[in-house]
Amino acid sequence: MERRIAIIADVHGNYTALKAVQNDISKQDVNECWFLGDLFMPGPGATDIWRILKSLNPSICLRGNWDDDLVQPYDGQHSYDDETKIMISRVGEYIGSQVGPRIINQIKKWPITANTQVGALNHNLPKNNARQGLFPTNDQQQMDQIMPLSGNYDVGIYAHVHHQLYRYTSQEQLILNPGSVGEPYDGWNVHQNNLRARYLLLTIDDAGIADLDYPRVEWDRQAEQERALNDDLPYKEMYLRHLENGRNFIHDQPFLAQINHKHNYLQDVIHYSRKH
Repeated sequence: MERRIAIIADVHGNYTALKAVQNDISKQDVNECWFLGDLFMPGPGATDIWRILKSLNPSICLRGNWDDDLVQPYDGQHSYDDETKIMISRVGEYIGSQVGPRIINQIKKWPITANTQVGALNHNLPKNNARQGLFPTNDQQQMDQIMPLSGNYDVGIYAHVHHQLYRYTSQEQLILNPGSVGEPYDGWNVHQNNLRARYLLLTIDDAGIADLDYPRVEWDRQAEQERALNDDLPYKEMYLRHLENGRNFIHDQPFLAQINHKHNYLQDVIHYSRKH
């Protein structure tokens, strides 16, 4: 029996891109949806994004590193010894206040990995939802880490690196990545300028994978910019600059320091931390 699965990941608060992907999925005769993590932040999307995710009725939701970066600041578990950590803490506090405890508590329960009849699903590595151990240009030995040590899987599917991917382990197990809905990355400039939202359509039948498709969906960048401008989102300067060209500024310490100094975000984080 054939079934079709839409696999999405790495929305990062981009409501406009997720809405476009939702509309595209609705045309694809999909039986099931899997979400592989990183729903919120640094974009302004909050409960509106949650409603779209719920409308897709995902049978699997994994917890990404940015999902942890939402939960921990909301609970007062702050770290602010560099500009990136200040930014994550402040945006996490803000988005957490928008979505509230009910959604936060649901996200806490999401695992970072899941095993299916198709294969192993991770946000990133089987035991670590952060770092860059599975970056697409890494050597073969590093990429082999996608498979859990226990079990014999035909396919490993992960997210996190924001690149659509079709690759093999050294044993020729299949490695797939749906790419990012809200923040697609490519190091090559021509590719990076293509900011279409990305996901994976996987068709399965009794013999295994019948078909693979990597859709790229247009979305209205100007509409997302207007949403950010009209929101009280902390570090909106960073998000707006990202929307211009898709580049990531979360580790640009001088740029983040300028924003922090302008808005005094460090004191906000310290004040919030003391209340919790």
